[in-house]
Amino acid sequence: MIRTLKAFALHTPSLSVGLVFMSLSLLFGSWIARLPEVQSRLGLSEGTLGLALLGMSIGALISTPLSGWLMNRMSTGKATILSTLLLAIAFVFTPYASNFWMLFGLLILLGLANGFMNVSMNTAAASLEKNYRISIMSTCHGMFSLGGMIGAGSSGLVASLDIPLSIHISVVAGLVVLLSLAIRPMLLQVPDVGRQGGPALVLPSRGLARLVLIGFCVMLGEGAVADWSAVFLKNYRDSGPLLAGMGFAAFSLAMAMGRFLGDGFALQLGSGRVVRYGSLIGAAGMLLAVVVPFSAAAILGFFLVGAGFATIVPILFSQASKEAGATPGTAIASVATGGIIGFLVGPPLIGFIGEVAGLSAGFTFLALLALTASLLARSGQWHS
Repeated sequence: MIRTLKAFALHTPSLSVGLVFMSLSLLFGSWIARLPEVQSRLGLSEGTLGLALLGMSIGALISTPLSGWLMNRMSTGKATILSTLLLAIAFVFTPYASNFWMLFGLLILLGLANGFMNVSMNTAAASLEKNYRISIMSTCHGMFSLGGMIGAGSSGLVASLDIPLSIHISVVAGLVVLLSLAIRPMLLQVPDVGRQGGPALVLPSRGLARLVLIGFCVMLGEGAVADWSAVFLKNYRDSGPLLAGMGFAAFSLAMAMGRFLGDGFALQLGSGRVVRYGSLIGAAGMLLAVVVPFSAAAILGFFLVGAGFATIVPILFSQASKEAGATPGTAIASVATGGIIGFLVGPPLIGFIGEVAGLSAGFTFLALLALTASLLARSGQWHS
């Protein structure tokens, strides 16, 4: 596994794509950590802010399938560079929202750019895996986790210095633009995988449909844990503010660690086994949080969910790029679209279940979805 990370660091096209992943989450981490300021300045309630943030998901849901069509007509490296620049530019405007509707519209634009970047950078990673016969997808997603932690962590310091959000985001976006231009020669070395024409989305083959369904189940769980873990710890385990936040922190830490180690695990165990066992570990973590009535057990449970789920989505993208009957960009866009739908559906669905039967029932439902993902992983073939 250490050998895999070393090979990633020494292979300049792979490292450049990993830096693109990190750039995306660096921007999002910087922005999300200062959302309370936006909420306070615009006078938004939690519900209204949540509705505004839905604009970003709507934008991503629109652009993700269209990005598959676009990737079939562009150089992979150029698409990755263009999408990164568009996202950086979109972020610069977000701090200037003066009311709810302006924020909602700007976040739709941000989501459009995010969907394009998500497909382009994952397609670039898949292209490198295919052409150089290396395994880097999970490590690239680890770089994404690292960028988010750096962005969110540094934002606290920046906010404490009373630096305006507009200046903060402009500086981070400027750094991302400079980084993109610096690594442009390396990104242009990424082999093309598209430019073959074809539709934005395809009627999936059985193999691709299986990947989409697994992605839906796992991303539904990820979104629900992100939104409901703190509420569960506070309301069902009587945790204070510090412990309540530890649930998602443990989940995020496990995700980052698992992704950096994931390529080595996939090479040693095989992609199918990693997805199958990872889903089982995620299910066990959900059940541990529900069954054992202590905060520490719930936090450990959320850590296990993060560890189990960490490598699944990267593996799904990598596998989708190898499916017959669709170009890599289109196949990755299909899996990403299924994942986005799951991520959108998860939080309100668990909220509804929690309202009717309690959050314990909601997390039990998530465990059943994780078991479903494991069963789906047992069926069909996995590409080496």
